Amino acid sequence: MRKKYKSALFILALLVNLNVRSQGFIPMFNEYLSENLYVIHPAMVGVNLSGARIQFGNRNQWFDIEDAPGTKLLTLEYKAKANSTLGIQLIDDHNGYHSKNSIYITYGYRIYLNNQIWNTKRSYPTKNDNIKELSFGLSLGSVKYNLDQSSFDSRIVDPLLGNNSSMQRYLTFDAGVAYVSTHLSSQLSIKNLTLNPSDNNSEDSNIFDSNNFKHYLFSSQYEIYFDNGWNLEPSFLFQYLEKTDERSFDYNLKVYRIIPSGRVWLGISYRRNSVGVSYEKSGEVINQYYKHITPIFGLNYKDYVISYHYTSNLGDQNIGLSGLHYFTIGITL
Repeated sequence: MRKKYKSALFILALLVNLNVRSQGFIPMFNEYLSENLYVIHPAMVGVNLSGARIQFGNRNQWFDIEDAPGTKLLTLEYKAKANSTLGIQLIDDHNGYHSKNSIYITYGYRIYLNNQIWNTKRSYPTKNDNIKELSFGLSLGSVKYNLDQSSFDSRIVDPLLGNNSSMQRYLTFDAGVAYVSTHLSSQLSIKNLTLNPSDNNSEDSNIFDSNNFKHYLFSSQYEIYFDNGWNLEPSFLFQYLEKTDERSFDYNLKVYRIIPSGRVWLGISYRRNSVGVSYEKSGEVINQYYKHITPIFGLNYKDYVISYHYTSNLGDQNIGLSGLHYFTIGITL
């Protein structure tokens, strides 16, 4: 029993370390693999879209623990003109007494390199398509951090805490570029290109350094089409956080099967992060880096998409409650 609680504290410390290092943006796991690269790349807003698209996702952890971490994500995309798309992201992230709420408004401009404009409601390419696009995206975001102190013991005075509720809001600006084709696609984004406290955080403006909060993301996918209705898509994602010199790699593989009125897919993703936490084992100090593996299931059927992920932490120090469940559903209008 003691070993179990020790493992639980280790995992909690590792997740807290990840959250502290991720100030300025909502931490993402593998949500982008639910056919929604827009959640991490502003230039991917409205890709493979002829009208409008709505997608909702819900991420939960530790179902049997009160105030466990959780995230709700809503994205809306709209193709305003042949070359212009608009997007909105609404994100609610909570972890115990802490919560983050953010809204991003995105504008995307698309250049068709072969004059082939996407004009079907189908949200995914096939081997018969001829797609060659260069896209640029800009996002303006507002991120609010909140510490709920309503249940704290008022008899204990902590000078670092404010009144009943402590709130901070920051404005952020993201930019990206993407190349999308029938086979090869690549994306590059810089998040928190500027990250500044809003006016109500004036007391923090002198100590807040907004110059090195940049978050770089680069990803690429290659889709292989077979004549028997099967597709194979290897991909990767690289992330770099400038402030903490933190790096992470995602290695992904998805297999698609074409079915009447849609397609079904299975996939697997492996992430390794440079964040580590030290612990002692048999008198030896070991530094365990954050690693996880995520099996993926998804379905495109007519105008709908659904997907489910389960993310499990890897390493010697682990507990059964440490998994992340992510479910998403979307519709193309």
